[in-house]
Amino acid sequence: MPSGFAALTHWSTHDPRPALAAFVRGCETWAKAEPEAPLNANLPQYGTYADWQMTCQSASVLQSVEPAAADARTFFESWFAPVTLTTPAAPEGLLTGYYEPEVDVSVQPTFEFSEPILAKPNSAEALALPRSKVNARTSRVIAYGKPIDVFFLQIQGSGRLKYRDGRILRAAYAANNGRPYRSIGGVLIQRGELTREQASKQSIADWMERSGPVAARALMNENSRYIYFTEQAILPGEGPQGAMRVPLTAMGAIAIDPRYHPYGSLFWLETTLPTEGGDYRGTPTGILVAAQDTGSAIKGPLRADLFFGSGDEAGDRAGVQKHPVRWTVLLPLGLANPPIS
Repeated sequence: MPSGFAALTHWSTHDPRPALAAFVRGCETWAKAEPEAPLNANLPQYGTYADWQMTCQSASVLQSVEPAAADARTFFESWFAPVTLTTPAAPEGLLTGYYEPEVDVSVQPTFEFSEPILAKPNSAEALALPRSKVNARTSRVIAYGKPIDVFFLQIQGSGRLKYRDGRILRAAYAANNGRPYRSIGGVLIQRGELTREQASKQSIADWMERSGPVAARALMNENSRYIYFTEQAILPGEGPQGAMRVPLTAMGAIAIDPRYHPYGSLFWLETTLPTEGGDYRGTPTGILVAAQDTGSAIKGPLRADLFFGSGDEAGDRAGVQKHPVRWTVLLPLGLANPPIS
């Protein structure tokens, strides 16, 4: 039986450079921590920052020379050991996708651009309002967009705002109203309007368009959680900032439940990924990623959300990503003690 990296299906043909770039960015954050401090005090199996120091230094040197895919694979094979990750309840979990949308916006409200994108309110009372009570008078308006676009901007947690004068700014997550999140796709499934297989971003948007603005507004209000933003300049090639406070790398970063995995840790995911928008079936593959974000719907040790990147193409693929996934954690050689359960 093959063992180690040889046992990882698809590893020999995978390009781990996005994960290498993401890992190096995470290492830059780790460098600010006390070396002997644990990555997470509740997760001793992931060790201390000192346990990862040599891997971080080597990764940084390799990243600086823009390595080939084969060189990146050799790096991970030399410094890490793969350890199967399961739970007593299940051998696999669920992998969904998210992305950074690009949203056309206007400085002034119009018939088409009628939904405000709001900054964090100054008062605790205004911050706590449910979605149905929030409007352009409850907080400062950053810009106006189409209602459906703004809603999905909030679901993703950040996005690029494309102004009519050519400016592009990032709407970065600033705060939420503390209300519970409810999936409007789940609402449509419960009503019998969509099946589970149909409940993608595009099918929900299509339903809203067909049903009209009143029905769409009522559906959006079923999710009382509201997200507020702050404006940021966009640096070339840089994704939005995740919960680890580093820019996310397309196809190299995931959102995880931080109760079970520390930010910055590395995982090999064997799953199915779409090759294009509308590819619900997808292609079996494997992908190396760094845990650098989280989300309200990401709960449990085998649940993850893959960052597909920015723009419509990334959104089309992320919107149909919903497949089982088998997990392998990559630990520095000195830490690897299988299995983690």
